[in-house]
Amino acid sequence: MVTARRVLALFSISLGVCLSTTIIEGPKDAFALVHSNAAFNCTVSLPWNIIIWMIEGKPILTIVIGGPIITNPQFENQNYTTRSTFTSELIISRVTMQNNMTVQCNIQTEEIRQAFLFVQVDGQLSFATEISSIEQNRVFNIVCKAEGWNPAPAILWKKNNTNIDSKMYSTTVQQSSENRYNTFSTLNLTLSVSSKITCLANIKALPQPRTTALFITVKPTADRNQSWLIIAIVVPIAVAILLIILIIVIVICLRRRKPYETRYQNELRKRSSKTPQEMSTNGKEIYGVDNTGMSIGSENDYRFSPSLTSPYWIDMRSREMNRNVLETPPAPADNYGVQERTQSQPMNVPGNPRKIRHMTTV
Repeated sequence: MVTARRVLALFSISLGVCLSTTIIEGPKDAFALVHSNAAFNCTVSLPWNIIIWMIEGKPILTIVIGGPIITNPQFENQNYTTRSTFTSELIISRVTMQNNMTVQCNIQTEEIRQAFLFVQVDGQLSFATEISSIEQNRVFNIVCKAEGWNPAPAILWKKNNTNIDSKMYSTTVQQSSENRYNTFSTLNLTLSVSSKITCLANIKALPQPRTTALFITVKPTADRNQSWLIIAIVVPIAVAILLIILIIVIVICLRRRKPYETRYQNELRKRSSKTPQEMSTNGKEIYGVDNTGMSIGSENDYRFSPSLTSPYWIDMRSREMNRNVLETPPAPADNYGVQERTQSQPMNVPGNPRKIRHMTTV
């Protein structure tokens, strides 16, 4: 039986050379997903005698009037006939990436039509992060990723089934292996109401784009008055804390300074309360009490000092220094022409830094 078909095929080939059969419409490029079927059509005029399908220049299927001659089970044939044409459909089942090849339709004349078979791979499609809700009128990003595709798919976005302008998202492609690509698309979006966001990935082998979608609920923005209320509460508390710290620092500084001032005042008191001491003038001793309000020297200091000649002042200073009365022995008559002192005359020692010698002359 096979031998008879081969003989009939050879006869048809020789007969077709003599007849004027033409190809009305040749095969067209086809895109098929891996492990799916691919189909090519070749339409010829009547009468026809033989159609030969070839891949990369090698015959894989021959159709004659008696029927097809199949040499590989991966390739099949379907026929469609009209009053004036004959169409042969080549079916390639379960294509693989190795089936990316050129397909030719030959009718044993100089006219040959060819097309190309593209085998493609659709991978996974998902969102990088699941977003369920956002604040109203806040800018946010959504990332859609298509992994393991060949070729890299085209990414589209929709909001409530309406296409989003391509200026609002950006897409990058990375090659993960020799025949696979990963695509990432980032959408920059602002929503005022709850919406459905859809990411679409498409390649030519797909009859419809692959899609993934999520529904985003929009929450009202937090009331700004609450923020101002928080600020109004926090700021006074912070100011009060700073004032307390400042007061503590001032108190510490004053406490550190007070001992120094106390030591200085005690020293002054000690100096002002010293016991009477002997003073000498030109090598001769004079007994008395130092008066810091008058300088040691001549009697002119005493005579011409308005403050010292004032009876009021003398009386007040005498009362103040009654405790420091020092009885002095009678002085010699030839001591600088100064007469004897009254034995019971007190000597006042004022607290003024200027020393004054108080004497009574007769």
